Amino acid sequence: MEYGTNLDLTEDIRSLVEPLVSNPEVLTIERMDKPENLNKKEQNYLILCEKQDLGKLIGRHGVISDSIRTLLNVSTKNMRKKIHLRFESLEDFKKTEE
Repeated sequence: MEYGTNLDLTEDIRSLVEPLVSNPEVLTIERMDKPENLNKKEQNYLILCEKQDLGKLIGRHGVISDSIRTLLNVSTKNMRKKIHLRFESLEDFKKTEE
């Protein structure tokens, strides 16, 4: 994890999420912040995966997704960053883009 004001956690998120999915080559993680907001305290990431893997990443009652968020927020606490994650399936995301 790199330290600084413009922290990119894409690879850290990938290392947490990749073992949970059945098809890791389809997994996409994108930082959703606009260029003018890159140095803000909050960071937003979108995690796209196959539809059958979405349940694995969210877990029953959101237990897995909450745990991933907690790990990321604890690791960035000393830098005063807040991490927000959004999980979507590739199929649903492509439909909303059209």
